[in-house]
Amino acid sequence: MFVTTPGSVAAENAFYYLDAVAELGHDPLTMEKQFADLEGQVACITSQWLDWIRVAKPGDPIPIPEPNRDLVALFLSLQFLRTADARDILARLASASTEGSLGKAEQRSLHIEALWDDELVSGFTSRIRSAEWIFARNMTEVPFVTSDNPVAFRSADNSMWVKVGVLGPGTYAVYPLAPDVVMYCHPREGPWSKVAAFSGVSPVSLTADMVDSENMGQVFMAYRLVMSPTNDFAAAREFARTIGTDTYAEQWRNRNPPKPGSAADD
Repeated sequence: MFVTTPGSVAAENAFYYLDAVAELGHDPLTMEKQFADLEGQVACITSQWLDWIRVAKPGDPIPIPEPNRDLVALFLSLQFLRTADARDILARLASASTEGSLGKAEQRSLHIEALWDDELVSGFTSRIRSAEWIFARNMTEVPFVTSDNPVAFRSADNSMWVKVGVLGPGTYAVYPLAPDVVMYCHPREGPWSKVAAFSGVSPVSLTADMVDSENMGQVFMAYRLVMSPTNDFAAAREFARTIGTDTYAEQWRNRNPPKPGSAADD
């Protein structure tokens, strides 16, 4: 644990350095500048959201013009795809298929190629854009934390956080906007087909346990770092030790036994 500022840990110089572009005499930091421009536009949007959400009543709608929805959907998609964790997963998959490890430059090249894959990025963006966006206020003393991989995905039945298969049926995105506000992006399918009535500020009051549950998503998604405005990582450390086990899956099954005759029961 250490004290720092977001800018000191949430960025890595030349992470998207374009070697091929530099060889042609063009700006090798083009992608980094594109990300910075998008971040600035989205920061203006979410800052306004936070002002509205903090004074809104439960159930109040949050006005989101289509251009703003487009920008935020693209931002969330790229925020998930652009991380060091995403690069590591791509490199591992590529290494498995080639039976050899990739060097740092090869990993960066592979990652950048994926980020410029219109079909891949459009698929993520379209799913998030068409989802129902719900914002929950945290009035407890437990703040939402974030991480170096902050767009978390949870399965439709809420039983687990996932990094692979994030576009699976019913899987939804969770993104903490601030220590007191979290954003949910529920696809209009499966158990979420009726959540349209709750778009805007959630009528559900969060408890400390519910905030802790969302925070564990950040611990699960994190590549190296979990960031909190308070110096309390006890719950994060406890949960981190269970990653890779079925500890919480077993607890969830015990709380949600299958109905007799159901497929799960079979």
